[in-house]
Amino acid sequence: MMRKLLKPIKNFIRSAIGTNGVAELVATFEGKLTSILTSVKENRAAEQLSAIDVKLEALSHSINSNSLANHMQALGEKLEVLLEQVDANAVTDKSEASGAKPKIILDAETSTCAGAITATTFPEPTYDFNLILHQARSSLMRDMPPNAERLLSAGCSGRWYFDWIAQTYGYVPQHLGIEYYSPKPDSLPNNVTWIANTAGNMEAVSDKSCDLLISGQNIEHLWPDDIADFLVESARVLNTGGTLCVDTPNRTITKLLGWSQPEHTIELTAPEMRQLLDLAGFEITKEAGIWLCQDPKTCRVMSIDPNAGDPEWSVTERIFSAADKPEHSFIWWMESRRTEREPDREGLRKLLASIFTVAWPERIQRLVVLPVFNTEHRSDGEWIVVPPMHDGLVFYGPYMPLRAGRHLVTFEFESDPTATATFARCDIMVGGKEPRIIDQREVLPNETNVTFEVKVSELTFGAQFRCISIGRSGFKVRRYIKLVEELDDVTQIE
Repeated sequence: MMRKLLKPIKNFIRSAIGTNGVAELVATFEGKLTSILTSVKENRAAEQLSAIDVKLEALSHSINSNSLANHMQALGEKLEVLLEQVDANAVTDKSEASGAKPKIILDAETSTCAGAITATTFPEPTYDFNLILHQARSSLMRDMPPNAERLLSAGCSGRWYFDWIAQTYGYVPQHLGIEYYSPKPDSLPNNVTWIANTAGNMEAVSDKSCDLLISGQNIEHLWPDDIADFLVESARVLNTGGTLCVDTPNRTITKLLGWSQPEHTIELTAPEMRQLLDLAGFEITKEAGIWLCQDPKTCRVMSIDPNAGDPEWSVTERIFSAADKPEHSFIWWMESRRTEREPDREGLRKLLASIFTVAWPERIQRLVVLPVFNTEHRSDGEWIVVPPMHDGLVFYGPYMPLRAGRHLVTFEFESDPTATATFARCDIMVGGKEPRIIDQREVLPNETNVTFEVKVSELTFGAQFRCISIGRSGFKVRRYIKLVEELDDVTQIE
């Protein structure tokens, strides 16, 4: 029984470590461990679990000290050890004691005794979300129009990428790889030419010289001007009839999930991309979806985590059903054919400006609130009610890039009228693997607006705006960040 109870917790930790929204999963962690401790009365494993001592307060402090990922990793390792101990001690599952039968595989062929049948337990599957996405993309890559002589990849971060293309699409005599942020790998296949530049600048590639152009999980990293330049350049370098393939997370879904990736600018929706491709001189030949996240009939949103389970959809159904439902899937995939029409650069810029005007403010508000607070819904949005004794994180996020320039960041508060001392702290963090605080302030009684002026000298990833309660008095904080940007590069689309 211990293994059965511990397995969802192990999966939970793996999921938390492997995704960006770790803290939104943390809030449920204490309850799951408590459930295990209550279920185990007479086994030494209970003592081991007790020693883990993961309470919500400890997790909150870990978040504040920027060590959440390490903390979760350590917990995962402890639970892995505990699972091994449970197996070694042969803990009896209460369901078996009551007569319930585990799922088994009957295998007569491998039995050592004539006529005997061996039985082995059939493990419940554990799904690797990133592997599901990768294999789904691999499947679509195998079905791409074949026999390209010259392939251009816009975004190719590593030797593994070229090996993957060769494995799935097949060998191409010439493979050009354009990459700006990742260094050139030490070794590359003989058919590969590495070009260190942005996807919006393909000047090293001749006109009408490519049969296939792939931009896989790349366009969401580009700013509006770069997207326009990328599409115009794609039209230039592709032969008439050549194929452009683009896939990316779908903003229709990422918005509903509140999902963020530290290096993403905005994600595009499928209808937006259709318009952009048309303006760029392309004709769509294929659309597909990867990983269904919204029920197409009821519009109900499903968890991004395949291990979370769903009351109506199995993992297999979500994988297969996504194929023809790009607008309801986490990722959309589009293939399009280069026509003889010239791209409309100005039309692309205007459309991208209108998209960015809507999508960028929403991107800023993908804040993650710990699900332990009451909220008030007012005319100006959602306000979080923080009780007096709460000591720790209230909200954080959205893990976004900040462009070079001056940024004004404002938090809004309502303090308790009886407060006589600092009751909260706000800070701004940047960085992915090694986040750091670049500015912080304490919030004083009767202070309603807390504004930071942050100057960024270069494009910076993983920005978070965090609100932290000190635990001295209650307060209310608006789930909203006002961000005013004065960019060094005035040519950026706003």
